[in-house]
Parts: sequence; structure tokens; C-alpha cells
Amino acid sequence: MPRTKLQEMFSNQAPPIDWLKAAILERQDALGYNLKDLAAVGGISYDHMRRLIHVSPWDWPKAVRERVCKALGVKPLQGVEGMPS
Repeated sequence: MPRTKLQEMFSNQAPPIDWLKAAILERQDALGYNLKDLAAVGGISYDHMRRLIHVSPWDWPKAVRERVCKALGVKPLQGVEGMPS
């Protein structure tokens, strides 16, 4: 049987889900906010918000992240894997 490169093509692992970004995008959709609304809430320009929406909210300026999350009703919790119970 001939060898194929299918294993190499389909063995890519997807990166882990950024749950804060997922929550922000879901709440944005559920509440009917658009990027202009989020930019106004965050106190930044629309162009800056267009760039930020493509990166993790953990990489956003802290004040912007807090204002946007508060407006959307999302409470960001940051933890460390392997924390003792």
C-alpha cells in the first residue's frame, strides 16, 4: 500500500479555547453590541477595537478589558493550572 501524507495534514492540534474571548463574543452577539459599541464602552477608538478583537482579551489593556467585561456582564477570572484544592 502506498504511503500518503494524510497523517501529517490532519494531525494538527487545535490551540486551546480562549474562554474569555469566547464569552465576550457570545455576549456581544446576545446583547446586540457591535464593535463601535464595544469601543465606546472601552473608551478607545473603533480602529483600535478592530485590532483588539483579534487577540486574546488577556492581552488588552487592563482598563479596557475591565470596562468591556463589566458592560457585557462577564467576570474575568484568571487562574493557574495545578492550583491546590
